[in-house]
Amino acid sequence: RAAEAPARAQRSAGGRPVGASRETRERFKRFVLESSQDADPAASPRAASGLFASLGGLFRRRGEVRAPDATRRGPLSTEATIPAEGSGTPQARLVREIEALLAPGETRQPYPIVRALPDELPRARKSFEDAADALGKLLAEVRGGKAFPLARSQEAVADMVDSMLGNPDAMLWLAHLRQAHIDTYQHGVRTALYMISVGRSLGLPKRQIEAMGQIGMLADVGKIRLPRALLDKPGLLTPAEFRIAKEHVELGLRALEASRALDDTVKLGILQHHERLDGSGYPEGLKGEQISIYGRLAGIADTFSALVSARPYANASAAQDALMSLYQWADTSFHGPLVEQFVQSLGVFPVGTLVELSNEEVAVVLEHNRTRRLEPKVIVLADAAKRPLSQPFMRDLFTQPRAEGVRPLRIHRGLPAGAYGLRPHDFYGEDPALLQPAR
Repeated sequence: RAAEAPARAQRSAGGRPVGASRETRERFKRFVLESSQDADPAASPRAASGLFASLGGLFRRRGEVRAPDATRRGPLSTEATIPAEGSGTPQARLVREIEALLAPGETRQPYPIVRALPDELPRARKSFEDAADALGKLLAEVRGGKAFPLARSQEAVADMVDSMLGNPDAMLWLAHLRQAHIDTYQHGVRTALYMISVGRSLGLPKRQIEAMGQIGMLADVGKIRLPRALLDKPGLLTPAEFRIAKEHVELGLRALEASRALDDTVKLGILQHHERLDGSGYPEGLKGEQISIYGRLAGIADTFSALVSARPYANASAAQDALMSLYQWADTSFHGPLVEQFVQSLGVFPVGTLVELSNEEVAVVLEHNRTRRLEPKVIVLADAAKRPLSQPFMRDLFTQPRAEGVRPLRIHRGLPAGAYGLRPHDFYGEDPALLQPAR
């Protein structure tokens, strides 16, 4: 039976994640190997195999991260990777759908990194705070049943887009550092960032990326009108409770439409963000291409954001675990090519997430390497015994010395937020420039 994404009524804090078959793990192994070679044409197959060997924690049956249940289709990349039509039918259809979003005279374009992460952080920080504040005030108005303008949230999304087009790592860094402080109702800020990241990787025009950010920001505002006890219930929802929970989609749309400033594209994405490819979603039970590209992307981003968050009904997953879950559900619950594009936009080890290195140190991913994405810059927070360091320091895994016969230092596995009691924010705030020089 094909794997399906679990509904809210099926998730609980005590539930065990579904493992992957040996065949599935082997498929993903080949995918990672091919991706690492594509990302760095100079890498030999032997070197790439050595790189893969250090990632054993990704593919063990009992590891934090599991593999997809479908054959993967393309390489991973950190830069904006505009999908080409190629020969694959699903990819060809995706390209046609993306092209259909463009106005006459518009074209897709890559967005290169134009500002270094340290330079972008101050701007990203202000944009993030403005977005959280705008969403908080909007939710307060929705809760009170008052009319409200959408202009402020729209401006906040536009500012986030400007920051992420210049360097997406800065905003994602802040989002993951502040993960523990994001309220259940406000995970829309992070979902918006994921939507913007995908729009950037697809090379869409700025206006389309802004619409995608607004969908992510506003998709779950209707939850503010649900009973808090229902959202905070630690166990499984009863069928009756789940019917009530599903009402948040239409509750949110009705509240937002009262402002009379909601774009039709944004409405569509919000309406469809819980629809699923196989027809198992809601509110309309749409299938396949009946779901707009906006609805399909919003479903992926919203699910990922939920999986990496600690909820009363589910523990937080490692980011890599969540990404592999999306792969597991590709082509059943989610559109396979869009799942791949989502992973391409964030990376296998997203910026700001905790990882365990091959020497058993614990680190946080700081910045992706643009040619070897499995070898990012990291900040080491704890030693091999998992003892917090008094002076965290940076390592560039790509430029680490490589002695003959010694396996180079690599990422072994991903870890969930707060693993071993480590929270990067407690070590150096939000400014990695405060750290010790790289070793």
